[in-house]
Formats: sequence, structure tokens, C-alpha cells
Amino acid sequence: MRFLQREVFWNSIGVKVFVLYFVSMTFTVAVMGFLSFTKSTSVIQSNAGAMALQTIEQTEKRLQMILDEYDNRSQVILGYQELQKGIIGNFSDYYDRVKNTGTISNFITNMVNSKNDTVSINIIGKYDTSYRYSVITSTGFSVLPAADPALFQQEWCRQIIAADGKVVRFGIGYSFMPINSPTYENNPVYAFGRALKDLQGRGEIIGVLLYEIYPKELQNILREIDFSTSGNTFIMKRSGEIIANDPEKALPREMSELSLPDAPQGTDKAHILGKDELVVYREMEGTDWILVGMVPMKNLFKDTMQIKTYTLYLALIFVVVAIILTYIAGRFVHKPVYTLLYYMKKAREGDFEAKIPNRRSDEFGVLFDSFNVMLYRIKQLIDELYVQRILKKETQLKMLASQINAHFIYNTLDSIHWISRIYKIDTISTMIFGLSKYLRLSLSDGREFVTVDEAVELVESYLSIQKARYEDKFTVDVTVDPSVRQNKVLKFLFQPLVENAIYHGIENLTGTGEMHISWKKVESRLVFTVRDNGVGIKADDLERIRSTLEQTDISENFALRNINAQIKLTYGTEYGLTLESEAGIGTCVTMSIPLKD
Repeated sequence: MRFLQREVFWNSIGVKVFVLYFVSMTFTVAVMGFLSFTKSTSVIQSNAGAMALQTIEQTEKRLQMILDEYDNRSQVILGYQELQKGIIGNFSDYYDRVKNTGTISNFITNMVNSKNDTVSINIIGKYDTSYRYSVITSTGFSVLPAADPALFQQEWCRQIIAADGKVVRFGIGYSFMPINSPTYENNPVYAFGRALKDLQGRGEIIGVLLYEIYPKELQNILREIDFSTSGNTFIMKRSGEIIANDPEKALPREMSELSLPDAPQGTDKAHILGKDELVVYREMEGTDWILVGMVPMKNLFKDTMQIKTYTLYLALIFVVVAIILTYIAGRFVHKPVYTLLYYMKKAREGDFEAKIPNRRSDEFGVLFDSFNVMLYRIKQLIDELYVQRILKKETQLKMLASQINAHFIYNTLDSIHWISRIYKIDTISTMIFGLSKYLRLSLSDGREFVTVDEAVELVESYLSIQKARYEDKFTVDVTVDPSVRQNKVLKFLFQPLVENAIYHGIENLTGTGEMHISWKKVESRLVFTVRDNGVGIKADDLERIRSTLEQTDISENFALRNINAQIKLTYGTEYGLTLESEAGIGTCVTMSIPLKD
């Protein structure tokens, strides 16, 4: 018994698939993951962050040296006594003023010529005189009157005054004091400034120095940082304001939202424009500026290509192994599944004689046996139920037709007709002739289907009998669409509806009745309509009649139910009768059936 249980267990398709997939996938993923992780982690962790941080530190020192040199220039201007004398206006006479102006001009010109990077020097005096030197203007050095007090209320000027003599670095941006000239181009400059104090007096602020320098030297240093072609290096404030960057590389707006740790230097990670970036930063001494370098992770780890190659070869080997194992597993699963699908398709197409040959002892074997039993039972049910249902439907159709079609004796009625003609009893003759014609058309050689023309003739024969009976009680208007005259229809669908209109609508009407009968084509359907101006039907009675049309176990409204049932049995459930009526106005019965040639 134990041996049999063990044999069934190992024959289980689930065990076979599980073992094969478990061994192949576990082995492949474990080996590839361990080797790739160990190798890549050791290389990346030892080199990436440290090298990037070292580069930023070296760059920060170079930038600091340049900025310090700029600061020293302003210190020289700050201590120049002749400049302070000119700003205050402490002159003995006009000659003294002219001499002082020439001395200041030579001093500033020599300073500018010693370094070929100055854009403008703006010395803004509060009391007597201001000076400007600009390489952009044709005159170079200019003497200006004391500055407008409103100038000292501008934000940049207020920052310089608040620093009380210390250097205020504004970074790279557009000039705070552009020249009013149509030829002037307000290009970006590196601007810094400091307050000028009266060194001979009590040290009060007598003016403001705004120094503007070409930013090329600073930008070149930022450009030279070798983080890769897609990296970015820039200087920003803690508040997020960008101070300087490489103009050849546009910074995305997300850079201003970059949040860095409070540490003076270090590394961090950021997600910018859908890319993971390594952020390396270092504070610049004496300022609230931060030198930031951003390197795409994928570029920073480009040295790991050898690891990728190594991993790729391993992956290819393991993929081949996995494919082989998967193929073996697929043979156990795919073949029986395909066999089952093949026989299911045959059964769907109506071949219930199909039987799956079964020599398996696993779950698929049980499934095949169950499928064969299911098909056998379905075939039995079809034989027992479906065929019986068809026979029942045909029998019901014949019974319905037999209830409508009365069996008259055509030859006898024809004889009565000729006797009436001999004795000149015209009314009887007309009725007998109409009835004889009606019966002849009704018999129609035993045919169940007739043309619309023949159905029209049958209705007109019936009407001739009723007109003879009711004399001038009603008038009839019959219209037939020529395009439907030769279409085939059930023989006994139309006359009962005309009969209903006479007996239930016009007979009880006071005065002359009107009846309109039509056969017309609407899209792919034949629509037969009987409309009268009879007594009509009350709303409650109309709803009750409509509800009984689909019922077969009641005796009310037999003719309408009988016709509606025959239409649905012959043509389908989407066809049938519709009733519209209003008490005192009249009734309209509409029949819809498909057009058949």
C-alpha cells in the first residue's frame, strides 16, 4: 500500500513541475545574484563616493582662492585715502578737486589693467562724489555726483551696508547697475561688494563699493570637474538659490528644490527628472554657499562594465540551463493540456463522439476520464431532451395552425353559390362566393406558406363576406407595398386580426367605421398594420391584453395569443404583435415578421 501511495505521488504532474522549476530557477537566481552582488558591491562602495567627494574638495579650494583674491582687491580700494577724500568732498579749492580726480582715475585704471577680468567698478558716494569705471563704455573712468538716496534702499545695497565693511558675495547674475545705453548688453557677471568707511573719522559708512567681474574663470572651474558629460556642478545657497553654474549646461528647475543635509560636506542621493543622481556637496568657507556636484548613477558606475560582462556570461549559461529544464517541464504539462484543448474544440464544434485516448495515471488521466464521461452524458441529454423539444415544438406549431384553419367543404359551398345565383338571391350569392373563395385560398394545396399577394386576396375574400353582412357599416382601405408582394408569409396570420378589428372595434361603433390595412417593408422586416376608428380599449384592459400575449395557460384573448405564439415559434422571439389603443378613438394592431423570399 505504501509503495502504491509513493508511486501515485511521484506520478503527480504538480510534483514534477514543482521539482523541475524549483531546481532550475532557484539554482540560477541564487548563483547569479550572489556572484553579481558580491563583485559589484565591493567595487562600487570602495570607489564611487570617495572619488567624487575628493574632486569637490579640490574644486572648492580653487574657487576659494579666486574669491579671496577678488576680496583683496576690494580691500585695497577700501583703504585708498584719496578715494575717501573724493567721496566726502574734502577739497581746499577747485584745483585740489581736479588733482584728486586724476589720482583716483590713475589708481583705478592701473588696478583694472593689472587683471584683465574687470567689467565695472562702482564707487557710490553718499555725500559729494561717486565714481565708475567700466570697460564697456568708451570713456572708461567716469566721475558722477553723489548717489540718489533711493539707491541705498535697494536690496543689494542694503545687504552691503548691513555687512558693515565685510565682503558680500552675490554670485553670478546680471548687473545691479546696468548702463543706460542702447549698445549695452547686460551679460552675466560675478558681483560682490562692501561698505566704504571713513577711516580718518569715526568709521561711519560714506559709500558703497560694487565690483563686477567676468564670470568666465569661475565657470571654467565648474566646467572642468570631470564627473562625465552629463554631470552638473554648481554653487547654491542653503535657501536653494543657484549662485553659479556652467552656462553650457541648463539646470532643471528641480535643482532649486534640492534639500541637503546640515553637515558641512558629504554625499547624498536625489531623484531628478526621473533619474537617480549621486549628490556630492561641500560648504565654502566664510559663506552660506555650497559647492554641489551631481552625477548620474549610471555614469558613476561605468567602471562596473566588467562586472556586467561577467554577469552576462553567467546569465546566458543559466538561461540555457533554465530553457532545457523548462522544456522538460513543458513536455509534462503542455502535451496533455494541448490534447485536452484539441478534444474540447471538437466538442465545441458539435462532435460529441470524440473520446480522449487515456493511458495516464496522474491528475490528467483523471481529467481525461472525466471529460469522456461528460461528453457521453451531454450526448445522452441531447438525445433525450433536445430531440423531444424539437418534436414538441413542431407538434405545437401544427396544433396552432389547425386551430386557426377551419375545414369547410369547398364544393358544397360552390353549389350553394350557383343556386343562389339562379334564384337571384344576390346577398347570399355574394357571401357564399366570398366564403368559397376564402376556403379555396385557405386550402392552397396544403401549403403552410403563401405569398403576400395570396394573403392579401385571402383577407379581401373575408372582407367581401363581412361587407355583405354589415352592408354600409364600415369602409376599408387596403394598401400593399409592391416590393413585398412575392415574399412568403404564414397563411393564417392576417385574417384573424382583421376579424378582431370588426367584431371588437367597429361592430359596437355608432356610425360608419373606417379600417386601414397595410403591408409595407421596413428595413428587413414586413410590417402588417390594421387600424380602425372603433370603440377602442381602456388603458387597464390594454395592459391586461398585452400581458396575456406571452402566456399560454389562460383562455382570454385566444386569437391574439395564438397568432403571437405562432409568429415567435416560426420566426423567432424578436418578432410578434404590438397593440396601441385609446378608448373612443380606435385601435392599431401591428405585426412584425422577417422578409423571406
